[in-house]
Amino acid sequence: MPTTQTLRGELGYLVQATGRPESLILADALETGLAQLYRRQVTDAYVAGELRREDAVAELGLEAVEDLDYARRAVEQDVAWGLRGE
Repeated sequence: MPTTQTLRGELGYLVQATGRPESLILADALETGLAQLYRRQVTDAYVAGELRREDAVAELGLEAVEDLDYARRAVEQDVAWGLRGE
């Protein structure tokens, strides 16, 4: 598989490798990209306190929200530890 490709090159590779038409690959790419952007935005909104936990769980799943909660607690503990100068 190529490692450094232009978008056109990547698309050509996917057409060749999958045997699918460009239009279907582009439709899948758009859907996948939008889904990733949406998840990122929901994650950012939850971390910023702009989204209720229940809504974040509904959109991201319980495991993802628990991971975010754990990461937030870990950062808060690290900051508190650093401020105490230990």
